Amino acid sequence: MPNFNALNALLIALSEHIDKTDIELASQTLIAIDQELKHWCESETPPQEKELLAIQAKILTATAKLKNARDKTQAELINQRKSHKAISKYKATKR
Repeated sequence: MPNFNALNALLIALSEHIDKTDIELASQTLIAIDQELKHWCESETPPQEKELLAIQAKILTATAKLKNARDKTQAELINQRKSHKAISKYKATKR
């Protein structure tokens, strides 16, 4: 059970990093989750299927939030680029 609690704490941290859009820390946390999960699976008391499914669900939720944030940022950058081009064209007509 200590491994599940440690992983759960890492998963909570991952979610918080994603909410703050701190991608570097989120990436480091994913690496830590991977390592902790490997250690747990190789231990004398490996996780049960229901524990693995719970962890998988939390990871999928976190990565879905991350993908949504990335998509939103990309859309904003595209709109900003289009807006900048439109402003540049407008200024060019005023010269």
